[in-house]
Amino acid sequence: MDLSVLVSLPLESVAVRAVLATVVTVVLVRALLRSGLRSPRARVAAALAPAGALAVVLLLSGSGLRLPVLMLPASGTDALAVPIGDGFLRFAPIAAPLLAGLWGAIAAWRLVHRIRAALAFRLGVRRAVVAGETDPQLDALAARAAAALEVPAPGVVKLAGCPGGAYVVGRRRPVVVLDAALVDDLDHEELEGVLAHELAHVRRRDTLVAQSLGVLRDLTFFVPGGGWAVRQLHRERELAADQLAVGATRRPGALASGLLKVIERGSAAPEACASLAPSNNVVDRVRILVDDTPPPGSWRRGSETVAVVVVAALAVTGAIAVPASLAGPERERDAVALVWSSVPAAQLTSAPTGEPRAFDVYRRSNLDIAEPSMVTARAQDEHSQENRRAALHACASDEVGCPVPDRSPSLGMEPPSITVDDAAAARWQQATPVGNAEPDSSFRMYWLAR
Repeated sequence: MDLSVLVSLPLESVAVRAVLATVVTVVLVRALLRSGLRSPRARVAAALAPAGALAVVLLLSGSGLRLPVLMLPASGTDALAVPIGDGFLRFAPIAAPLLAGLWGAIAAWRLVHRIRAALAFRLGVRRAVVAGETDPQLDALAARAAAALEVPAPGVVKLAGCPGGAYVVGRRRPVVVLDAALVDDLDHEELEGVLAHELAHVRRRDTLVAQSLGVLRDLTFFVPGGGWAVRQLHRERELAADQLAVGATRRPGALASGLLKVIERGSAAPEACASLAPSNNVVDRVRILVDDTPPPGSWRRGSETVAVVVVAALAVTGAIAVPASLAGPERERDAVALVWSSVPAAQLTSAPTGEPRAFDVYRRSNLDIAEPSMVTARAQDEHSQENRRAALHACASDEVGCPVPDRSPSLGMEPPSITVDDAAAARWQQATPVGNAEPDSSFRMYWLAR
C-alpha cells in the first residue's frame, strides 16, 4: 500500500518558539551554574528560568498559537498540492484533536504510573512502621530536632534492608524511617544531623512540592529541559534542607560526616532506599557543608539573580526573532513541511500548474495495457503492482487514448475518512523543496508559502 504523511510546522508557531526558548534557556543557565552561582535564590531562579521563558512565550503568542498540523492525502482542489513522485499529491488536515488526544494519552499514562508508585510507597511505609524497631534514644534526638525546627515530634523507625537510606513521610504526624545498619554506624551528633535534615523537609513541605513538580512534569513532558529543571529544583531542596538542619544543630561537620558514611555504606548497593542515597548530589552537599567561604553579599546575590533573568530574556527574544527572520520580511516562508511518502520523489525542474494526467489515472485506474499504442485494455486485479505501473506508462501521454472504468477502486492513496479543508488553499499556496534531496528519497522537506 502507498502511504503519505505531511506534518506542517508553522515557523512562528508557539511550538517552535517554546522549543527554542526552553532549549536556549537551559543551555545558558547551565553555563551560569557552572560558572559558580553561589546564591541559593539565583540557583532556584536558574531552575525556574525554562518554565518562565515558556510562560512568556505563551503570553506573547496570545491567541495565535498556530500549532503543528498533521495532513494526509485527499482529493479536492482546495487541498494543499505537494510534488510527490512525478506528480502532485493533495494533502488536507485530519481531525485537529489528534495532537491533543496524543498528549492526553501520554500524560494520563504518566500520571497513572506516578499514582501507582505513590500508593506502593505508602504501602511500603506502613509495612516499615509495622516491621521496624523503635529506639528511645532516637525518639529523644528527633524530639529535640523537631523542637528546634518547630515541627511536630516524629516517630522514628529502624528498618533493616534500607541501604544508605533515611526518609520522612507525613506532615502533621511525621514518621522518619532509618536504615538500621546506618544507625549503628553514625554517632550521636551525626544521627542528630540526619534527623534534622529529614525534619527540615517537613518544615519546608518538600513532599508536597515534589509531588506538584512531578505532576507538572507529567503534564509538560514534551517541553525540552523540563527534566533537568525538576532535578535542579530537587537539588536545591536538598541543599536548603541541609542549611536549615545546620541552623538547628549548629554542627555542619556532623551532617557532612554522616553523609560521607552514607556514601561509604551505599556505594555498593544496587538500589537506594531514599534521598540520602549516594549520588553526585550528596557529594556536592558535602562540599558545600565543609566550605568555609563567606556567604555571598547582597550585591552578588542581586547580580546573580539579574544574570539569570537576562539570559532568560535573551532566550525569549531569540525564540521570537529567529522564526520571524526565517519567515522573511514578506512572510514568504510561512511554514516548513515534513513529508514522508512510500512513492519515490523525483527531481522536478518546475512546478506544474495542474495535476499530470498519468498521476490522475494512476490513482483512479486499475487497467493493464500491453502496449502504449493500444487504446483498449482488460481489467486486472486492482492490487497488482504490475497493473499500476502499466497504467501509469500507458496513460502518460495525452496522444494515447486511455479508457477509464466507471468504478473507482481504492489504491491506498485516498483515505475515505478525510475531509478537504477549504482553508488549506488560503493558508498555503505553494510548496518549495528545501535543499537537494535524492530523487528516490521517501522523506523530503518543503517551505510552505501563503
